[in-house]
Amino acid sequence: MVHTPPCTLRARIKAMKETRKRLKPSLVFVIALVVLSLIAALIWPVVNRWQHTKAEEAGGTVRIGARQAPASLDIRTETSKAVSQALLGNVYQTVVSLDEHGKVTPGLATSWEHSSDGLTYTFQLRSGETFEDGSPVDSSAVLWSMQQVIENKYPGYETFDNLAKVTNPSGSELVIDLKSPDSRLPYQLATRLGIVYNRGAKVDYSRQSAGSGPYVVDSFKPGEELVLSKSKSYQGPHKAKSAKIIFSYADQSKDQVQQVASGKLDLAVDLSAQEAVAAKGIGSGFTLSTGLSDENLVLAINNSQSAITSDDRFRQAIRYGIDRQAIANSAEGTAKALTGPLNELSVGYDANYAPFQYDVNKASSLASYFNPSFYGGHLRLVYEDSLGQAIGDEIRDQLGKANIPVEVTMLNHDDFQDRVVNKHDYELTLLTMSNADVDQFANPSSTMLFDDPECQQLFRMVTGAKSDDDFAAQLKQYAQTISEKCASAWLTQKTPINASSSKVKGFVDNMSDSYLPAWNLTAN
Repeated sequence: MVHTPPCTLRARIKAMKETRKRLKPSLVFVIALVVLSLIAALIWPVVNRWQHTKAEEAGGTVRIGARQAPASLDIRTETSKAVSQALLGNVYQTVVSLDEHGKVTPGLATSWEHSSDGLTYTFQLRSGETFEDGSPVDSSAVLWSMQQVIENKYPGYETFDNLAKVTNPSGSELVIDLKSPDSRLPYQLATRLGIVYNRGAKVDYSRQSAGSGPYVVDSFKPGEELVLSKSKSYQGPHKAKSAKIIFSYADQSKDQVQQVASGKLDLAVDLSAQEAVAAKGIGSGFTLSTGLSDENLVLAINNSQSAITSDDRFRQAIRYGIDRQAIANSAEGTAKALTGPLNELSVGYDANYAPFQYDVNKASSLASYFNPSFYGGHLRLVYEDSLGQAIGDEIRDQLGKANIPVEVTMLNHDDFQDRVVNKHDYELTLLTMSNADVDQFANPSSTMLFDDPECQQLFRMVTGAKSDDDFAAQLKQYAQTISEKCASAWLTQKTPINASSSKVKGFVDNMSDSYLPAWNLTAN
């Protein structure tokens, strides 16, 4: 048996105690690390979400309730106003832009000029612009985009039939040569026809984006929600003031004013007449405001020689027999009476021009020249069912008071296109037309089949205008002439009603149904 000397044993015991003293702090530190790690694992996601929320709040989020939901985000082929409302100018920039008064302003092009003969337009583009993927937005991108419109026959491609040649002498300069003068070119390049697309984009345009605007598509749930996020690459003048813009389409705008009042939405735009009426009973928490739209409701008349409505006296009878103010009143503030072919957002509009005021006696007197037996016992009012029964019944009742019997027929979209647009099998129809659509009355092959050499010559003077003032003057004369000849009967201008919370800043009421410049919006 081996004995350890007492001194040595005491030394070992002392050493063991000192070791334990040294280990305790280390053990406590390790345990503390484990506990802190567990706490961090539990808390960090919460902190991260909080930081993300605070960052989002710092940039701001604006939640918008919209009436119409886009079926697709492919603005190249999807023609609904819902797509242009959300994406035009926000995600996709155009060569030039329109302001809230319908006037042309700089877009990607900072300036432009045309030759004295009106055949050549030269656009100077802003430098330093890029698409989402960082590739340059330059004159070659504009040229390629215009080619795509023509080659792929994107909606409205016929507008470019007048192009003779498009060249890009430099990265910042685009030159467009025309076959014949057309002063409307800048206005056309402010629409979806002027969108500049990314040649190298490999995206699903129906759900994603590849634009150059101040926002990019973050997510899209068809029929429910579209989220736009602030672009990291945008360098233009329309810097986004809010980090996110959320368009809500749930239930097609049902109860959206109530959601604004309760704080779930910041804005509800382009309310239906029913929503506008319901808003009056909700109380406080929001403000209603009304803007102007580029959209007009037109009682289009068949001017073909075989139709009774080809007689100018009969067309005058129809004009006098329509009470436009009564039709506007039935829209609960979402429309106003239209005095002629152009509304207030056109440079050719004349506020003092108001012909053919409602006069049932004049209408009846003019109509008395034509026994209903001459036209089958009644006029045929045929229109698309999306406009609803009420407007057709109102027109039938009004013209009935002037002894002009009317039969109302509503058709689905495809049948309407076949019967009215293609076969011209009608006397009266209802069309929604923009101010730019006034050119259809200079086209003898349009839906109205209005063939008048004087009006066609006047329209050539419009397109050949040498200055902005000349363009406005010629457009006004052309519009008033087709009105005096009763090419159709213009009923109402759409006036979108919007509801907003007191937090919202930067919102513009005009054209909110089709063009909503979200980059200027805040709701802090």
